[in-house]
Amino acid sequence: MKTSLRYFLYLIRANRKNGASVAQLKHYLKWKKSLQPDSSSVKDEQPWITYDVIDLLEKNIDNTSNVFEYGGGGSTMFFVKRANKVVTVEHDKEWFQILSPLIESKKYNNWKGSFQLAQKGNLVEPPERANPEHYSSDDEKSVGYNYKNYVCVIDKYPDSYFDVVLVDGRSRASCIAHSMTKIKKGGFLILDNSERAYYVEQQKERLATNFEVVIDNYGASPYSQSFTKTTVWRKK
Repeated sequence: MKTSLRYFLYLIRANRKNGASVAQLKHYLKWKKSLQPDSSSVKDEQPWITYDVIDLLEKNIDNTSNVFEYGGGGSTMFFVKRANKVVTVEHDKEWFQILSPLIESKKYNNWKGSFQLAQKGNLVEPPERANPEHYSSDDEKSVGYNYKNYVCVIDKYPDSYFDVVLVDGRSRASCIAHSMTKIKKGGFLILDNSERAYYVEQQKERLATNFEVVIDNYGASPYSQSFTKTTVWRKK
Protein backbone atom coordinates (compact mmCIF):
# COMPACT_ATOMS: atom_id res chain seq x y z
CA MET A 1 0.00 0.00 0.00
CA LYS A 2 2.73 2.47 1.00
CA THR A 3 4.79 1.73 -2.07
CA SER A 4 1.91 2.26 -4.49
CA LEU A 5 0.74 5.40 -2.69
CA ARG A 6 4.27 6.76 -2.84
CA TYR A 7 4.32 6.08 -6.57
CA PHE A 8 0.92 7.76 -7.02
CA LEU A 9 2.22 10.87 -5.27
CA TYR A 10 5.24 10.77 -7.56
CA LEU A 11 2.89 10.76 -10.58
CA ILE A 12 1.11 13.84 -9.23
CA ARG A 13 4.39 15.69 -8.79
CA ALA A 14 5.72 14.60 -12.19
CA ASN A 15 2.58 15.83 -13.95
CA ARG A 16 1.98 19.00 -11.97
CA LYS A 17 3.04 21.21 -14.90
CA ASN A 18 0.37 19.40 -16.96
CA GLY A 19 -2.42 20.21 -14.53
CA ALA A 20 -2.24 17.28 -12.09
CA SER A 21 -2.85 18.18 -8.46
CA VAL A 22 -3.33 16.55 -5.07
CA ALA A 23 -7.05 16.41 -5.94
CA GLN A 24 -6.14 13.22 -7.82
CA LEU A 25 -5.73 11.47 -4.47
CA LYS A 26 -9.50 10.92 -4.35
CA HIS A 27 -9.01 8.44 -7.20
CA TYR A 28 -6.15 6.52 -5.60
CA LEU A 29 -8.03 3.50 -4.24
CA LYS A 30 -9.98 2.99 -7.48
CA TRP A 31 -6.77 3.32 -9.48
CA LYS A 32 -4.95 0.81 -7.26
CA LYS A 33 -7.78 -1.70 -7.59
CA SER A 34 -7.84 -1.34 -11.38
CA LEU A 35 -4.23 -2.48 -11.58
CA GLN A 36 -5.03 -5.91 -10.13
CA PRO A 37 -4.46 -8.80 -12.59
CA ASP A 38 -8.16 -9.71 -12.74
CA SER A 39 -9.31 -6.19 -13.67
CA SER A 40 -10.19 -5.08 -17.20
CA SER A 41 -12.15 -2.28 -18.79
CA VAL A 42 -14.84 -4.56 -20.26
CA LYS A 43 -15.17 -6.77 -17.18
CA ASP A 44 -15.47 -3.73 -14.92
CA GLU A 45 -17.78 -1.97 -17.41
CA GLN A 46 -15.69 1.17 -17.17
CA PRO A 47 -14.29 3.58 -19.76
CA TRP A 48 -10.53 3.66 -20.16
CA ILE A 49 -10.29 7.44 -19.69
CA THR A 50 -9.33 9.61 -16.73
CA TYR A 51 -11.32 9.29 -13.53
CA ASP A 52 -12.16 12.98 -13.61
CA VAL A 53 -14.03 12.42 -16.87
CA ILE A 54 -15.67 9.21 -15.63
CA ASP A 55 -17.02 11.20 -12.67
CA LEU A 56 -18.39 13.85 -15.03
CA LEU A 57 -20.14 11.21 -17.13
CA GLU A 58 -21.69 9.56 -14.08
CA LYS A 59 -23.20 12.90 -13.10
CA ASN A 60 -24.43 13.89 -16.56
CA ILE A 61 -25.66 10.73 -18.31
CA ASP A 62 -29.15 9.42 -17.65
CA ASN A 63 -31.92 7.54 -19.44
CA THR A 64 -32.61 10.54 -21.68
CA SER A 65 -29.04 10.78 -23.01
CA ASN A 66 -27.92 9.84 -26.53
CA VAL A 67 -24.27 8.82 -26.81
CA PHE A 68 -21.98 8.24 -29.79
CA GLU A 69 -18.56 6.64 -29.42
CA TYR A 70 -15.70 6.12 -31.82
CA GLY A 71 -14.19 2.91 -30.47
CA GLY A 72 -16.04 0.44 -28.26
CA GLY A 73 -15.16 -1.50 -25.11
CA GLY A 74 -15.62 -0.86 -21.42
CA SER A 75 -17.06 2.54 -22.30
CA THR A 76 -19.82 0.81 -24.27
CA MET A 77 -20.78 -1.31 -21.26
CA PHE A 78 -20.71 1.81 -19.09
CA PHE A 79 -22.96 3.79 -21.45
CA VAL A 80 -25.58 1.15 -22.22
CA LYS A 81 -26.35 0.79 -18.51
CA ARG A 82 -27.09 4.50 -18.19
CA ALA A 83 -28.11 6.11 -21.48
CA ASN A 84 -31.19 6.18 -23.67
CA LYS A 85 -29.29 5.29 -26.84
CA VAL A 86 -25.68 4.34 -27.54
CA VAL A 87 -24.15 4.22 -31.02
CA THR A 88 -20.70 2.66 -31.40
CA VAL A 89 -18.53 2.51 -34.49
CA GLU A 90 -15.57 0.12 -34.42
CA HIS A 91 -12.78 -0.45 -36.95
CA ASP A 92 -11.42 -3.72 -35.52
CA LYS A 93 -13.48 -6.66 -36.79
CA GLU A 94 -12.13 -9.20 -34.30
CA TRP A 95 -12.86 -6.92 -31.37
CA PHE A 96 -16.32 -6.01 -32.73
CA GLN A 97 -17.19 -9.72 -32.94
CA ILE A 98 -16.33 -10.06 -29.25
CA LEU A 99 -18.12 -6.92 -28.10
CA SER A 100 -21.39 -7.44 -29.99
CA PRO A 101 -22.43 -10.81 -28.49
CA LEU A 102 -21.33 -9.64 -25.05
CA ILE A 103 -23.78 -6.74 -25.16
CA GLU A 104 -26.50 -8.92 -26.67
CA SER A 105 -26.05 -11.48 -23.90
CA LYS A 106 -26.90 -8.79 -21.37
CA LYS A 107 -30.11 -8.04 -23.31
CA TYR A 108 -29.50 -4.34 -23.81
CA ASN A 109 -31.78 -3.00 -26.52
CA ASN A 110 -30.48 0.56 -26.57
CA TRP A 111 -27.24 -0.17 -28.46
CA LYS A 112 -26.49 0.13 -32.16
CA GLY A 113 -23.08 -1.15 -33.21
CA SER A 114 -21.40 -0.54 -36.54
CA PHE A 115 -18.27 -2.18 -37.91
CA GLN A 116 -16.46 -0.11 -40.53
CA LEU A 117 -13.25 -1.47 -42.00
CA ALA A 118 -10.63 1.01 -43.18
CA GLN A 119 -10.41 1.49 -46.94
CA LYS A 120 -7.17 0.86 -48.74
CA GLY A 121 -5.50 3.94 -50.17
CA ASN A 122 -4.75 7.46 -49.02
CA LEU A 123 -7.21 10.17 -50.03
CA VAL A 124 -4.36 12.68 -50.21
CA GLU A 125 -0.68 12.06 -50.89
CA PRO A 126 0.95 12.25 -48.50
CA PRO A 127 -1.77 12.27 -45.84
CA GLU A 128 -1.39 14.70 -42.96
CA ARG A 129 -2.53 13.17 -39.69
CA ALA A 130 -3.68 16.54 -38.30
CA ASN A 131 -5.85 17.40 -41.30
CA PRO A 132 -9.42 16.22 -40.70
CA GLU A 133 -10.07 16.04 -44.45
CA HIS A 134 -7.46 13.32 -44.91
CA TYR A 135 -9.16 10.67 -42.70
CA SER A 136 -5.79 9.16 -41.90
CA SER A 137 -4.22 7.63 -38.81
CA ASP A 138 -0.61 7.41 -37.69
CA ASP A 139 -1.18 3.92 -36.31
CA GLU A 140 1.37 1.58 -37.90
CA LYS A 141 -1.30 -0.83 -39.17
CA SER A 142 -3.23 2.08 -40.74
CA VAL A 143 -0.48 3.26 -43.08
CA GLY A 144 -1.85 3.33 -46.62
CA TYR A 145 -5.49 3.22 -45.47
CA ASN A 146 -8.19 5.81 -44.82
CA TYR A 147 -11.06 5.84 -42.34
CA LYS A 148 -13.61 8.02 -44.13
CA ASN A 149 -16.46 5.49 -43.93
CA TYR A 150 -15.72 4.91 -40.26
CA VAL A 151 -15.68 8.61 -39.43
CA CYS A 152 -18.83 9.40 -41.44
CA VAL A 153 -21.12 7.00 -39.55
CA ILE A 154 -22.09 9.90 -37.30
CA ASP A 155 -23.32 11.85 -40.34
CA LYS A 156 -26.37 9.56 -40.49
CA TYR A 157 -27.75 11.35 -37.43
CA PRO A 158 -29.31 14.83 -37.27
CA ASP A 159 -27.41 17.84 -36.00
CA SER A 160 -27.69 18.43 -32.24
CA TYR A 161 -28.68 14.79 -31.67
CA PHE A 162 -26.08 13.54 -29.18
CA ASP A 163 -25.52 14.54 -25.58
CA VAL A 164 -22.05 12.96 -25.56
CA VAL A 165 -19.55 12.05 -28.26
CA LEU A 166 -16.48 10.10 -27.14
CA VAL A 167 -13.56 10.10 -29.58
CA ASP A 168 -11.27 7.19 -28.74
CA GLY A 169 -10.62 5.38 -32.01
CA ARG A 170 -8.89 5.97 -35.33
CA SER A 171 -8.53 9.20 -37.35
CA ARG A 172 -9.41 11.32 -34.35
CA ALA A 173 -8.89 14.70 -36.00
CA SER A 174 -11.52 13.72 -38.58
CA CYS A 175 -13.84 12.32 -35.89
CA ILE A 176 -13.73 15.62 -34.02
CA ALA A 177 -14.55 17.59 -37.16
CA HIS A 178 -17.61 15.48 -37.95
CA SER A 179 -18.83 15.41 -34.35
CA MET A 180 -19.10 19.10 -33.58
CA THR A 181 -22.44 19.78 -35.26
CA LYS A 182 -23.95 16.53 -33.96
CA ILE A 183 -23.66 17.54 -30.30
CA LYS A 184 -26.51 19.32 -28.52
CA LYS A 185 -26.03 22.66 -26.82
CA GLY A 186 -24.74 21.81 -23.38
CA GLY A 187 -23.53 18.44 -24.62
CA PHE A 188 -20.01 17.08 -24.31
CA LEU A 189 -17.22 16.30 -26.77
CA ILE A 190 -14.65 14.00 -25.15
CA LEU A 191 -11.20 13.32 -26.60
CA ASP A 192 -9.00 10.66 -25.06
CA ASN A 193 -5.19 10.80 -25.27
CA SER A 194 -5.49 14.53 -25.93
CA GLU A 195 -1.84 15.02 -25.07
CA ARG A 196 -1.37 14.32 -28.78
CA ALA A 197 -1.79 17.94 -29.82
CA TYR A 198 -2.14 17.21 -33.53
CA TYR A 199 -5.66 15.89 -32.97
CA VAL A 200 -6.91 19.46 -32.60
CA GLU A 201 -4.16 21.69 -33.96
CA GLN A 202 -6.10 22.54 -37.15
CA GLN A 203 -9.43 22.91 -35.34
CA LYS A 204 -8.61 25.14 -32.38
CA GLU A 205 -10.52 28.15 -33.68
CA ARG A 206 -13.66 26.17 -34.43
CA LEU A 207 -13.52 24.47 -31.05
CA ALA A 208 -13.00 27.76 -29.23
CA THR A 209 -15.92 29.35 -31.06
CA ASN A 210 -18.42 26.59 -30.38
CA PHE A 211 -17.22 24.92 -27.18
CA GLU A 212 -15.80 25.68 -23.75
CA VAL A 213 -13.19 23.51 -22.05
CA VAL A 214 -14.46 21.67 -18.97
CA ILE A 215 -11.58 19.26 -18.22
CA ASP A 216 -8.08 19.46 -19.68
CA ASN A 217 -5.54 18.00 -17.29
CA TYR A 218 -3.43 14.91 -16.80
CA GLY A 219 -4.79 12.55 -14.21
CA ALA A 220 -5.20 9.00 -13.02
CA SER A 221 -6.99 6.59 -15.31
CA PRO A 222 -7.87 2.94 -14.69
CA TYR A 223 -5.53 0.20 -15.92
CA SER A 224 -2.70 2.66 -16.56
CA GLN A 225 0.44 2.96 -14.46
CA SER A 226 1.02 6.48 -15.76
CA PHE A 227 -1.19 9.56 -15.80
CA THR A 228 -2.98 10.27 -19.06
CA LYS A 229 -4.98 13.16 -20.48
CA THR A 230 -8.62 13.24 -21.54
CA THR A 231 -10.10 16.58 -22.59
CA VAL A 232 -13.78 17.48 -22.33
CA TRP A 233 -15.49 20.37 -24.11
CA ARG A 234 -19.08 21.50 -23.47
CA LYS A 235 -20.98 22.95 -26.43
CA LYS A 236 -21.90 26.59 -25.89
